[in-house]
Order: sequence, then structure tokens, then C-alpha cells
Amino acid sequence: MEETIKKPLNPNLQHILDLLKDPSKIVVVQTAPAVRVSLGESFGLPIGSKVTGKMVASLRKIGFKYVFDTDFGADITIWEEANEFYNKLVNNEKLPMFTSCCIGWLNMASKVYKDVVMPLISTTKSPIGCLGAIVKTYFAEKNNFDPKNIVNIAVVPCVLKAQENVLPYNKVNGIPDVDICITTKDLASIIQYLDIDFNSLNDEEFDNPLGESSGGGTIFGRSGGVMEAAVRSAMYIDNKTIFTSKIPFKPSSYSPDIMEASVTIAGKEVNICHCGMMGVRKIVDLIKVNQCPYHFVEVMACPGGCVMGAGQPVHLPKEGVTPIQVRQLRANGLNDIEANQEYRVSMLNPSAKKVYDEYFEGKPGSHKAEEILHRDYSAK
Repeated sequence: MEETIKKPLNPNLQHILDLLKDPSKIVVVQTAPAVRVSLGESFGLPIGSKVTGKMVASLRKIGFKYVFDTDFGADITIWEEANEFYNKLVNNEKLPMFTSCCIGWLNMASKVYKDVVMPLISTTKSPIGCLGAIVKTYFAEKNNFDPKNIVNIAVVPCVLKAQENVLPYNKVNGIPDVDICITTKDLASIIQYLDIDFNSLNDEEFDNPLGESSGGGTIFGRSGGVMEAAVRSAMYIDNKTIFTSKIPFKPSSYSPDIMEASVTIAGKEVNICHCGMMGVRKIVDLIKVNQCPYHFVEVMACPGGCVMGAGQPVHLPKEGVTPIQVRQLRANGLNDIEANQEYRVSMLNPSAKKVYDEYFEGKPGSHKAEEILHRDYSAK
């Protein structure tokens, strides 16, 4: 019988397998929210299938000793970002404030809208950045690891995230928060290359405390999720309100790409919205003439958010499914996960609270949190 010759793995992915064999390296991995509702599609499962447990099991099969959840990082991002917004709101500082977790949006803002928008963007790092920074500080110190020996790999739905982890402001003490970013499709390629039977794997759990998350972290993967999570935490900061209701966003008269709503925070009517790259152009135009009605703006470069990132499995028209249907099925998967989580407000995540109590002086916006979890966009 003729022997089947296995196709070589992409050199960048082979490098990861080589790192896993290096005894001097502590190779950890984290997985973004949207990956868990798309990875299964590479193995014949229905679009939007929830494969969190199998995903974790596959990563351990590959050889990662520590498997962390970027949803935990998303909760940390929201602790900081919601606190940042709340302080601006109650102190009557300049608004709107823009979210900061989408690298496609940051790229555009820094190149096209630099003078107008960059001063208004949250300084909080993205979820992979917050978790990466915690891995190389808190986690390293707790385990007596030299952070220079830790290799932090992020599995993401986005092809641009690799640009984020090399930016000068995504470091702590000169050490990058994230070392390597690979996409959902890349992870599927590694699993297939190693002949791991993904669908037969038993579910496994993330490593804690950096593996526990709230529903607020989970919904980061879809459009509007960052804004909903931030509003929940801002309300909790204000008066300990536990708000988990669906926010009734509706199309704006300014642009069909802008979905808007109003909520009450600190006794003030707050106009919020989420949009893509078309809608943000209109918002920037409104800011230039001092007519922007919004206080808080979420921007995602990919239509539908991270669930439709360019690193996700692709479905062709011949499969009989449209991109809008794919987007909705994956978003539904995240919503289903979120609806069944014990904690749905990021600030109620007990593992996040543990890290804050032990390392960040017990609160968001502390001096240490500013040093580790925030960016200086002027850094060179």
C-alpha cells in the first residue's frame, strides 16, 4: 500500500510545536471568545457549535501545559474600560469614549482619524493584552516563573491581531504581553496535522484562576457585546446594580451601520452605540462639528464583530448559507453560552476579583492597573 505523505505544517505553526518541545520555555495559550463557536466547523460540526470543552482538550493534546481563557481577559478589559468611562461621565470629561479592543479599528483611528479620535479611545488593553500582561506578571510571580521564559500564544479570529502584539505600547517592562497570535483556522490546521480526533475528545476545563469568565466576557465576540458588557459593569460601579437585560439597540438615523440605544448611568441619560467602519466615519464627522450625540461608542472592523473575523472558517455560497446567517449562528452560540453562565457581569467574576485583590490594589484604575493593563499610545 502506498504511504500517504503528510503535508508539511506552515513554518509559523511548526515553530509553535518546536517551542512546546523546548524545556526552557513555558508555553501558555489563550483562546478568544469567538473561537469556541467556530472551531468545530473545521471538523464538520454545524455552524455556531459550542465546542469550548473540546477546544481546551485539543490544546492540551497539542502540548500546552496551561490553557487560559481570553474571556477572563475580556472581563479584566471591561473592569478597566467601564471604570474609565464611568469616571469620565461623572466628572464631565470630554466624550464620546471609544472602545479599544479591535486592532482593525485602532489601525484606522491611528492613521486616518488620529487627531480627532485617538484622544477619545480607551487606553485599556484588549482582552488578549490584559490577559497576556497578567500572565507575565501576576501568574509569573505566583509560580516563580521568569516572564522572559513565558511564551504567550493567543488563538484569535482575527488576522490583524499579530500586528497588535508587536506594538510598543503592548508591553510590560519591555516584555510583550502576547508573543504569537494564530487564527482559528491555524489551530484547526495544527489539530489536523497531529491527527487529533477532535470530535471524539472529552470536554476539559480551562486552568484557573485565569480560565473563569462571566457572560460579559463571552459576548465580546459579537457586535454590541463589548458595549453591553461595559454598560453592565458601569451600572455595577455606580450603585451595585446587576443589569443583564438585553439592550434594545435600534438603527440610527445617521447611518444604518450605527446601532444605538440609551441607558441611565449615574442618574444621567447615556447614549451608546455600536458600529462598523462605515458608521464610525459618520460619528467622526459629527465630532468634528461638535454634534455627536453619543457618549460611548463600540467599533468593530468586521461586520458582526469577531465572530466574522478573517481568521475564522469560511463558508462558500455553494454550501447554501449566507454570511449573515453564519454571523447569526455564531452570535447565537455565544449568547447561549452567556445565558447559562453563573456570573453575567464582568465585575462579579470571582477569579477576576481575586486577581484584583491580590495584585491590583483591589480596584480598577489603580496605579498598578494603569501600569500593566493600560496603553500609552504615544509610546515608541
